[in-house]
Amino acid sequence: MREVETRLIEAARGVSAQDAEKARAYHRSAEPHLGLPVPPQRTALRRRYSFSALPVEAQLPIWDAVWREGRYYETKCQALYYCGTLRRPEDLIRAWSVVRRWIGLVDNWDRSDELSAIYSRILEVIPEKVYPVLARWNRSTNAWKRRQSLVSLFYYSRSRRAVLPAGKIFPLIERLIDDKDRFVQKAIGWTLREAREAYPEETVKLIEAYSTQLSAIAFAEASSKLPAELRARLRSVRAAARETGVGRRLCRPDP
Repeated sequence: MREVETRLIEAARGVSAQDAEKARAYHRSAEPHLGLPVPPQRTALRRRYSFSALPVEAQLPIWDAVWREGRYYETKCQALYYCGTLRRPEDLIRAWSVVRRWIGLVDNWDRSDELSAIYSRILEVIPEKVYPVLARWNRSTNAWKRRQSLVSLFYYSRSRRAVLPAGKIFPLIERLIDDKDRFVQKAIGWTLREAREAYPEETVKLIEAYSTQLSAIAFAEASSKLPAELRARLRSVRAAARETGVGRRLCRPDP
């Protein structure tokens, strides 16, 4: 862990304390930031560390320690970036027992999304192990776990070689429709948008069924790639529902 953190501190030597604080505020994280942009962080990983030649099974415990013990946001990101490079099924299977615990230290959307990219790749390889965990997280009191239970289903559909049956995906979305957390609401919209790539008819029917119940944030994301005519019709339905008091708005859409 010390080798990783020392390299990042050195790379961030020219970053002001003000810029580091801006980065922390942008991520809405409580964790200290070095203020190092993503490109030099990824460069630090590509330069390789003294342990980078070790096999994956030997590196994973090291990266687990980096994740758990790193003092800075960027330190922990190195662990995420490393696991994000894993592609071989056997390596992804090895990683699952380690990275499934990492959700406990997530406190912001950026780290959550990086973890979703990893989880979604592992889900393709061992759905029988990953899906039950996502289903449990779907009912968790931890909002970041609830968010993971949705975003990890696809992350981005275009990157998926295999997806779960619709019958496993849509119940997780429906269960969180009324969730009060802003980032869970964004996850609902994100997942509906990506689900349409895999299940176009079923997803449109679901959006229509919940058109007056979806929060403004979820609807904006879910409808972003719908045909213009359909999107306009659903907006009219939502507007009419608000006037009669049928619909509800949990959150305002992002500016």
